[in-house]
Amino acid sequence: MSKRNQVSYVRPAEPAFLSRFKRQVGYREGPTVETKREQLPLADSDSENGSDNEDEQPQVVTLKKGDLTAEEAMKIKQQIKEALKSSGQGEFQTTNFLLHIAKARGS
Repeated sequence: MSKRNQVSYVRPAEPAFLSRFKRQVGYREGPTVETKREQLPLADSDSENGSDNEDEQPQVVTLKKGDLTAEEAMKIKQQIKEALKSSGQGEFQTTNFLLHIAKARGS
């Protein structure tokens, strides 16, 4: 076995004067490499699929007679959620579903 694979790092003990100084100033250790692997808690105001507050919804603009209204958009959004729950195929299934709806509407 090569000597390269046998290299290891042993962190030396912290000197006493540094420990005393850190205690006096109230020093706390910062984030480590392991910190980034922790799961962060979700904010209480967020719903399970992100932000669905009314003021954060996309704005619906109807310019022509055949354009989608807000009610139709909500129906389609609900259909997509139901289709994703039943199929479990994720984004690929969403794209196919949206294409299917667009063809059905004649777009």
